[in-house]
Amino acid sequence: MADTFITADGVSIDYEVKGEGAPLVMLHSGMMSRDDMRIQIDYFSKNHQVIAIDAREQGRSSSSALNISYSLMSGDVIGVLDQLNIKKASIFGQSDGGVTALLTAHNHPNRVEKLIIHGAVYNYKAYPEEQREMWKNYTWDQNKPEDVDPDGFPGMSISSYLLGRSDLSNFESHLQEMAMMWATSPNLTAEDLAKIEVPTLVIVGDHYDISISHTVEMHEALANSELFIAPGATHYIHREKPDLLHKVMENFLKQ
Repeated sequence: MADTFITADGVSIDYEVKGEGAPLVMLHSGMMSRDDMRIQIDYFSKNHQVIAIDAREQGRSSSSALNISYSLMSGDVIGVLDQLNIKKASIFGQSDGGVTALLTAHNHPNRVEKLIIHGAVYNYKAYPEEQREMWKNYTWDQNKPEDVDPDGFPGMSISSYLLGRSDLSNFESHLQEMAMMWATSPNLTAEDLAKIEVPTLVIVGDHYDISISHTVEMHEALANSELFIAPGATHYIHREKPDLLHKVMENFLKQ
């Protein structure tokens, strides 16, 4: 079942609900859509009520006059849960979705049952300074083959963007807004993470392009965390090794 939630600032948040059982929210990575987690949606909906959300400004969800932020996206998650009359849910977030999940557990601890974070950072300084500076000055040119390559960034996200839009007229400004968010957030600290007491599973691929030490720091700072380092996986274990991911997630959710 697909539905929408209208936020206070007028954004239409598109989501789908599939399956029955304990609620499990799924949050996709930046500039993608819930379709990127289709394998996980189909698998976990056999035993869970899966709520898969397209983040604001991404996928089928609309945009806002407000600059996108993890805080706004976290509020959108709570809004969807409220609309569905779900008091508490587990959350699985990949990359940007993982950051949103962390913020949701930090800001609304009574709404989160368990947390599964994959390929996320808790502080923007985990990214190299040169990468952050590149994001702050990001430009996009649809006439450059490398900018529309479906196997590269940002071309791989064009199809997701067009799910909710008729053309690419605002794509560059969308990219710049997303890039500025990555360059300046999230801003969580180890002290913030220590306040997150819900059971948490932190997952990272051993070929992730951000230092694994940052993920280990996150795991150690969280009050109640388990760490799984996936062998031979990158930032996209949900695509590369779905069977392994499902097994690890399932074992954690059953605890």
